Amino acid sequence: MRNIGTTLFIGFALMLSGSLASAAEVRVLSVGSVQIAAKVLAAEFTKETGNKVTLTIVTPSDIPQKLASGTYDMIICSIPAMEALDKAGSLLTGSRSPLSRVGIGVIVREGAPVPDVSTPEAFKQTLLAARSIVHSNPATPNQSGVVTMRILTKAGILDAIKPKARISDQLAEGFAMVARGDVELALFNLVELPAGVRLAGPVPAPLQDYTSYETAVLANGAAPAEAQAFIKLMISPPARPTWQAASLEPFPYQ
Repeated sequence: MRNIGTTLFIGFALMLSGSLASAAEVRVLSVGSVQIAAKVLAAEFTKETGNKVTLTIVTPSDIPQKLASGTYDMIICSIPAMEALDKAGSLLTGSRSPLSRVGIGVIVREGAPVPDVSTPEAFKQTLLAARSIVHSNPATPNQSGVVTMRILTKAGILDAIKPKARISDQLAEGFAMVARGDVELALFNLVELPAGVRLAGPVPAPLQDYTSYETAVLANGAAPAEAQAFIKLMISPPARPTWQAASLEPFPYQ
């Protein structure tokens, strides 16, 4: 993973108190899809500014409970979830920032033949020929199952896929089902894959669809200035390669 650059971080550090003696902790509540890039950027920010970033990774459905039971300075979640937090008055006014987006990929067992998903027609034929497919629950808000349903609908194969679809809201279990051979294909967010599975390819344009993520400072946080400085780092041009290396497309989208 490439370094972000000392000069950039000095600028962010100067926005803060400028003294390691007054270093703060930035507590970030984040969904799992962005965690690889977020951890890299958090480590660099902490190294250069002295302000520690603590990431708490949760599933989207657990965000309300976590916010109710703990205190955080910053949130990273999908746009619909962020809209709900904004309407509830949970965010510091004007602090919302687009961050990144992730598409859906087709995952197969390691060692199995890699199907062709390079074109819309090849993608459709591969899914229609598969004996079984796992994806997350489309009834669970703000997860990849909702996006998957939009893709299958655009492809015109939703009704054909439903009878052979299996549901797993736990990404690790979904990958394990493919690795064990319990299912032939998986449709999940493009993320770093564990051993036992491999990426056949992303859903091809124009069928591809995305989950878009935003970040914001929480209204009841204890370190709003430091949180805002970390956000400015995350959305800065030098951070783009870190997002791309984690299979996420940074904002602004190109």
